[in-house]
Amino acid sequence: MGTLVKAIVVLLLLTAGVFLVRSYWINIAPILKEVLSTLRETRLRYVFLAISVYLLSVYLFSVRWQQVLSCIGYDLKATSLVPIYFGAVFINNVTPGGNMAGGESFRILWANKLFGISYTNAFKTIFFERLVEAIPVAFLSIYILDSFPSLEVRFLPHSLTLRTIHLFFLVFLAAVILILVFRAKFVSLVKIVQQNWNQFKKSLIPVLLLSCGVWVLDVIRLKSVALALNIHLSLSLIITISILSFLLGALPLTPGGLGIIEGGLISLLLYFGLSLASASSFVLLERFISYGISSIIGFLYLSYYGGFKIWKKSKEEKLN
Repeated sequence: MGTLVKAIVVLLLLTAGVFLVRSYWINIAPILKEVLSTLRETRLRYVFLAISVYLLSVYLFSVRWQQVLSCIGYDLKATSLVPIYFGAVFINNVTPGGNMAGGESFRILWANKLFGISYTNAFKTIFFERLVEAIPVAFLSIYILDSFPSLEVRFLPHSLTLRTIHLFFLVFLAAVILILVFRAKFVSLVKIVQQNWNQFKKSLIPVLLLSCGVWVLDVIRLKSVALALNIHLSLSLIITISILSFLLGALPLTPGGLGIIEGGLISLLLYFGLSLASASSFVLLERFISYGISSIIGFLYLSYYGGFKIWKKSKEEKLN
C-alpha cells in the first residue's frame, strides 16, 4: 500500500509537471535555449576544480569522523570511512529523509557492519559531529544577516523590509518554539552531551577546525561554479547560497531536496539581480556536482561494498 501511494504521488507530480511545461512552453523554450547556450560556454577547468574541491570536502568529513571515533577507541583510517560517507550521501539523495536523517541512520548501520561499531557509539559520534558543526553554521548565519542589513520581500502587495534585528528575533523565536515542541527529545540529547563530554572533548578543536574547513571548501566550490559560467557572485551571496542549500536539504520533503533546493536557490539568485538563465545555469551545474556526481560515486561504493544489502535488510526489519 505504501509503494502504491508513493507511485500515485509520483505520477500526479509528473502529470502536473507535464501540464505546466505544455502550458508555458512558449515562455520556457527561449529560457532553455539561453541556459544551454550558457552551459556550452562553461570553462571546464573550473568545473574540474569544483569537483575536486567537493571530493576533498567529503574526505575532510571522513577525517572529522575519524577524529571522533578515535576518542572511543576505534583506530580507523579516514580513507576507509569515505565509502560510508558517499553511501550515506546516495541514501539521502534517493530518500526524502533530509540530510540529517536517512543517510545518518544508514551510516550507523554500515559502520556497525564493516567495523563493528555499536549503534550507540556510532550515534554518539555522529551527534557530536553535528553539534560541533552547528558552531560554524551559526557564525556564517550571523555573517549573512550582517551582510544584508535589510531585505525587501517583493512578492507581497506592499514591499516589506525585514531588518537584521527582526531576522535575529524570528530565528530566536523559531528556536524557542522548536525546543518547547520537542522538549523531551531536547532534554535527552543534552543529557547525552553531558554524559559523553569528557570522552569527546579532546576532539572538539580538531572537529571544529575540520568543520570550518568543509564550509570554506563549500564556498570555494560554489565560487568555482560561478567562475565556470563567468558569473560574478559576492562572498556574502555565496555564503548565503551555501547555508540555504544546507537548510533546504535538511527538510524531509523530497529525496535529496530535489525541487526544493533548486527552487530556493534560483529564487535567491533572481532576488539579487541575476537573470533567470544565469541563475538556472548556476544551479544546474552546482547540483550536477553536489547531487549527480555524489549519487554516482555513492551508488558505485554501495554496489562494490554490499551496502545495498544492508539498506534492504534494514528496511525489511522496519517492516517486520
